Amino acid sequence: MTKVQQRTSATRRIGAAIAGVLPLAVVGMTWFAWQDKLPGDLASHWSGTGRPDDFMSTGTALTVGLSLTGIPAIIGLVAAFISTLRPAVLRGILGFAGMLSGMGASTWLVSAGLTLRAGSAEDAVLGWWLAAVMGSFLFGAVPYFIAPKPKFTTGKFEHRMPLGEQETGAWSRTITSKMLLWMPVALLGLTGLIYIPDLLNDEFSAVWIGGATMLLSTVIVAMIAHLQVTVDWRGLRIVSTLGRIPLKRIPLENIASVEVTEIRPSEWGGWGYRVMPGRSAVVMGAGPSLIVTTTAGKQFAVTVPDPDSAASLLLALRDRKHDGGAHASATEQRA
Repeated sequence: MTKVQQRTSATRRIGAAIAGVLPLAVVGMTWFAWQDKLPGDLASHWSGTGRPDDFMSTGTALTVGLSLTGIPAIIGLVAAFISTLRPAVLRGILGFAGMLSGMGASTWLVSAGLTLRAGSAEDAVLGWWLAAVMGSFLFGAVPYFIAPKPKFTTGKFEHRMPLGEQETGAWSRTITSKMLLWMPVALLGLTGLIYIPDLLNDEFSAVWIGGATMLLSTVIVAMIAHLQVTVDWRGLRIVSTLGRIPLKRIPLENIASVEVTEIRPSEWGGWGYRVMPGRSAVVMGAGPSLIVTTTAGKQFAVTVPDPDSAASLLLALRDRKHDGGAHASATEQRA
């Protein structure tokens, strides 16, 4: 690593850590600005989007907000100054700490802000601020993406699968993750545990937003838990085996280069379908993978068994496409 790269990495580490302190600063500044206006108690719990059904003293709410933002901030600062931490590990720590602090800040801001606006804790209607609370964990993406990107060693794959003039090829594998397969079951169980009591009490308003969000998350996870990866004359395609829903397609003419390497989920943001600036991936676990760089300079990775065969066929078909070769009418060769 050059001195310039070292300085850039250090700057990004510090910048990510400082970003992780922002929720703590927001809680502190709003308390300083509102302390003379806030009543003794704040609204602290809502069963729906209407009026609150539980309350908390302002001092306790402030303590909770400072704890949920301060502890993650300290963890992030300490992690950022441990130079031996791999970038992938640092990103994971800062991202998770950011999620916690984002939720902690939103808890304080919603309780204190709505109480202050309503004039009393009893009249603090939640309304669509529920969406802000539910989405507050996304703050974790801020320090995550500011932190240095993980580096991994790859090399361009150059071998082409030999194909006759009248031959094309097709390669297909099914990939899955045991963790993702069990997650829909866990999400359904959690949904039932949280919302069935409200349904039994006919509190439908408390269920429809949260319950629908949980069920949608369950369907999305189920879709990406079992996928089919195919290489043929159409390029690289990834389709969910649940409903045959296409998730990714890279046409042959858009492929600039292909690489084969070992990847870890921590290098690509975790398990499942991951989207990051300039790159995306389908990661089912650590192991061999195929990485495609497009003509637009973006990267896409997918963990698959036998990525060498997929890469060699993809390059052979890509070259034939550039040479104006035929595809569907040719005799098919299974890779």
